[in-house]
Amino acid sequence: MSSTSKLDREQHDTAAAFKAARASVLLNAVLMTVQIVIGWMAFSDGLLADGIHTLADLGADGMVLIVLRLSTAAAHRRTGFEFDRSERYETAGSLLISILLIATGMETLWTSLSHMSDAGVAPSVHAPALVVAVFVIVAKEALFRYIMSVARRTRSTILVASAWHARSDAISACVAVLGIVGSMAGVPMSDSLAAALIGLMIARMGWTLAWKTFKESFARTAAGTTGR
Repeated sequence: MSSTSKLDREQHDTAAAFKAARASVLLNAVLMTVQIVIGWMAFSDGLLADGIHTLADLGADGMVLIVLRLSTAAAHRRTGFEFDRSERYETAGSLLISILLIATGMETLWTSLSHMSDAGVAPSVHAPALVVAVFVIVAKEALFRYIMSVARRTRSTILVASAWHARSDAISACVAVLGIVGSMAGVPMSDSLAAALIGLMIARMGWTLAWKTFKESFARTAAGTTGR
């Protein structure tokens, strides 16, 4: 492959990565607003918890854009040190997203557990919360597939982390749906229980991502040491 065609490919991959990150920002901003507003109006702890998860996604999206900008600037410098720095930027960004997921999950778990004592006197969840939760499942799964396809094509670890963050929202929305249905069926505690489960799932996904990022970083460091 000529240097010109390689440069064109790199520029195309960079543009695709930024496009995916910006699409995630736009979708998460819309979903977060709808989830929190409808969750509050429809008395759904599960949907509110899922909205907080999407708010964490927005913070993660900001990190993704920053890391992409830094790693792109580093990669444009043609030294081995700068390429190594580019990988470090992506590793650091992935770890920050992991920490954000763990913190969000634990906060959501704590809040939902504190609400369980009031579940018996709380009003039942309203139907609009169910409609929003189902829509979130579809939207987040579509976003996961889109970002993951771009991540594989561009070989971006930070986009892989972002994609799994989107998938975690789709999964937590499924739990929110179960909680909402249970509350509408006359079991008020099910919605708070769903919120607690969502918190545990978010924290677990953050830990899994952190461990995976750490192992990949260690493997790259070991390979680089062996290659010297």
